[in-house]
Amino acid sequence: MSYIVNIATAVPDHGYEQHVLTQFYSNSIDDVSVKRKVKILADKSGTSTRYSVLEDYGLPAEQFTFFPKNTQLLPSPGLTQRMDRFKKEALPLSVKAIQNLPDFAASKSSITHLITVTCTGLSAPGLDIELMQALALPPTTHRSSVNFLGCNAAIIALKQADGICKSQPDALVLVVCTELCTLHFQTIYNQDYLLCNVLFGDGSAAVLLSSQPVKESTSRNVQITGFDSFCIPDSRNEMAWQLSETGFIMNLSAYVGDLIKNNIKSMLDNVGIDPLSIDYWAVHPGGKKIVDSFGEALGLSVTDLAASYQVLKDYGNMSSPTVLFVLKNILENLDPHPDGKNIFAAAFGPGLTVETMQLCHA
Repeated sequence: MSYIVNIATAVPDHGYEQHVLTQFYSNSIDDVSVKRKVKILADKSGTSTRYSVLEDYGLPAEQFTFFPKNTQLLPSPGLTQRMDRFKKEALPLSVKAIQNLPDFAASKSSITHLITVTCTGLSAPGLDIELMQALALPPTTHRSSVNFLGCNAAIIALKQADGICKSQPDALVLVVCTELCTLHFQTIYNQDYLLCNVLFGDGSAAVLLSSQPVKESTSRNVQITGFDSFCIPDSRNEMAWQLSETGFIMNLSAYVGDLIKNNIKSMLDNVGIDPLSIDYWAVHPGGKKIVDSFGEALGLSVTDLAASYQVLKDYGNMSSPTVLFVLKNILENLDPHPDGKNIFAAAFGPGLTVETMQLCHA
C-alpha cells in the first residue's frame, strides 16, 4: 500500500494581481487590438493573483533586473540567463515547501527516496542533488527526477512513489514539484501565447508518501488506490513545450478544453470509474475553460470543482504542482469524518495526455 502522509505548498514572495501582470504584457506592444485581447483573456481567465520569483513584473522598466530596461522587453533574455535564474531560485522555493510539511524535521532521517519534478529548468547536477545537500539527507537516499513532462508530471511522480512504497515496506518517499513558469515569459502575441501569458505562475509543492500509515496527529494518511493514463488521439500539437534560444516556448491551444470534454467520459468508462462513486474532485486547473469542460463532460457542478477554481483564482496555473495545491485544499476541507471517501485527481500534459489518480481516505 501507499499513503499520502502530507502535502505542503509554497509560492515566491512576489505576488501580483492579474491586472498588474496584464499591464506588463500589454506595455510590450503598441498594437491596440492585441492590448484589447490581452485584457479580455485576463478578465475571463478566472485568475486574480499569480506569483513570480521575478520582481520585474511590478517595477518600472528602468528598475528591471531580469528583463532589458525597456517596455518592449527586447532583446529577449536568452536560455542561459533563464536557466541561471532557475538554478538560483528553484532550490530555496523547494526547501520552503518541504519545510512547510508538518513534522518534517522529525521524519527527515527516515526518508528513503527523493523524487524531484520540474519542466521549467534543467541542469546536472540538478535539483535532486541540491535538495539532498540543503536538507542534509543521507547520501544513500535514492534519487529520481521527472523532467519536462508538463502539468501532469506530479501524478507521474506519485505513480513512481506508489510503486516504491508497494515494493519496500519501510519506504518514505519525498516528492517535490517546483516550477518557475514566469521565467519563460515571451513577447509573442499569437492566440495560444496570449492565453499562456495571462495564466501561468510560479509555485512548489512537496508530498511525503509512506508504505504504512503514519501515526501522527498531523498525518493525512490518504491511501492511493490506482492510476490511469490516456493519450488523446490526434492532439499532439494542442499542448507542447519546446526549448529555444530565448527560453522555453509554450503552445496551449484553445481546443484543449474541447478535447478533454470529448474524451474524459469515455476514458473513465474504459477503466471502470463511475463519476457517481467519486466524493471529491482534484482537477488540474490548466485554465478556466479546461475545468469548465471537464465538469460539463461528467455532469459536475461548480461546487464539485470548487477547489480547482479556487486554486486557479489564487495562483493561476503553476504547471506540475498545481494539482497538488488542489488536492491539499480538498484534504484541508474534508468532512469531519471522511473515512471511506473517494478522491479523484486528474492533470493534463503535452501529448495531449491525461494522468489520473484515485485515492481513498483511510
